[in-house]
Amino acid sequence: MIERIQRVFVTGLLIFIPIATVILLSYWAISYIEGILKPLLTKTHYYFPGLSVLIFIAVIFALGLLGRVALGQRIIESVESFFKRIPILRTIYIGVKEALKALLESETERLKGVVLIEYPRKGIYAIGFTTGRKIKQAEEKVGKRLVNVFVPTSPNPTSGFVIVVPEDEVIYLDISVEEAMKIIISGGFSS
Repeated sequence: MIERIQRVFVTGLLIFIPIATVILLSYWAISYIEGILKPLLTKTHYYFPGLSVLIFIAVIFALGLLGRVALGQRIIESVESFFKRIPILRTIYIGVKEALKALLESETERLKGVVLIEYPRKGIYAIGFTTGRKIKQAEEKVGKRLVNVFVPTSPNPTSGFVIVVPEDEVIYLDISVEEAMKIIISGGFSS
């Protein structure tokens, strides 16, 4: 009975925490914008409730457009280089950016397929993702076709490590990257 209660509670946590995180971060960003805009625009009669949500969406959209043009890319690169020069900001900025890249670009651009590899020893398997680039020099030195495999850690799949595995030792799975991510994030509870 106690084990069933614990399993139900853990399942509830695995559902609640991602939802709560998205809601909390969105609420924080919108409240921050609201705090800036309300005092400025109340006097001009341009303020209305919900304006901060529209501005939040518009800013994200505008940054997306800016990132797609050459001049915008240069501006973004200069802002990034500024953040990368400051020790504490550099760590936070790079960590958040790489985490978002891994999550948002994984299916189409970074992670190509879901695989099993024998790791950390023979007979024990780890779920990994094949990545898009091969290291030709490594293949020449070893004399075998090699596959780059990113092995994520659970429950945070944005951290992990890359292993270069001989192609004949890679077992390809017929599941999507999204399904594999669910398994990894849930610590194996989701299947």
